[in-house]
Amino acid sequence: MTASRRLGALLCVAVLGVLFAGGLVVAALGGLPAVLAYAAGALILLGVAMVRGRHLLAPAAPPPGRTCTCCTASQHDPVRVV
Repeated sequence: MTASRRLGALLCVAVLGVLFAGGLVVAALGGLPAVLAYAAGALILLGVAMVRGRHLLAPAAPPPGRTCTCCTASQHDPVRVV
């Protein structure tokens, strides 16, 4: 596991801890309907964050016109016979 993945995992654990603590506060102040609304909102926000995070971590698409990633030539470059 690389350092950036460890840092991301620690951040996720911290965010989940804050959301759980917030849920406890909402439960104490608002009762069951407030907890259900809070949980629904938190799950929606976590889902959006997960999708955006996956898009940010996805590898970039190769540039158009390239046939491979091992060189900088394309299929339209002239061929030179030695």
